[in-house]
Amino acid sequence: MRFSRFKRAKEEVEVNLLPVMNLFVTLIPFLLLAAASYHVSVIPTSLPQKADDKTDAEVAARAVTVSLLIEKDRIELSASNAQVDKKTLAKLGMVLEKKDGKFDLEALSKVLYQIKMRYDQSDTLIVSPADEVVYRDVVEVLDTTREYAVNPGTEKEMRIPLFPVVVMSSKV
Repeated sequence: MRFSRFKRAKEEVEVNLLPVMNLFVTLIPFLLLAAASYHVSVIPTSLPQKADDKTDAEVAARAVTVSLLIEKDRIELSASNAQVDKKTLAKLGMVLEKKDGKFDLEALSKVLYQIKMRYDQSDTLIVSPADEVVYRDVVEVLDTTREYAVNPGTEKEMRIPLFPVVVMSSKV
C-alpha cells in the first residue's frame, strides 16, 4: 500500500479549447483590420546631383520667387531674389485691381509670362490669399499662374508652363 498513492487512476483529461478559440475569433479580425489600414508611404527626398558647369549663383540670378497677395479687391504681385538688385525686383511688382467684380486674369497671365521669359529658371509662386477672398477666385488665379496660352484658339496654340510650384501661405 505504500505505493498506492502513486498509482492513480489515469483519467482522460479534456483540454478546454474554448478560450483559445475565443481568442482567435477576436484576434483574427483585429489583425485583418490592422493590416488593411496599414499603408506604406514614401518620404520624397532629393539627392545631390552632379553639377553642371554653371554655378549656383548663375542659376539663382536667372530665377525669382514670385509672391501674390490676393486681396478682396486687388492682387499685389512682387518678386524676390537675393542675387538680383532691389530696383529690378521693384519693377517686376505691380497691383492689379478688380474690374467689374472680377480679377484681370489676362493681365496677370501676361505679367507672369514676361517674368518667366526674363527669369527662365523661375518656377515657384507663393500665394497668400486674404481671409475674405472667395475660394473660386483663388482657384481661378492658381489656374492662370500655372500656364500661359500663346495663340489661343488657333492651330498654333501652345501652352507654356509658368509657375508649376505653388506654395500657399497665410497673410502675415
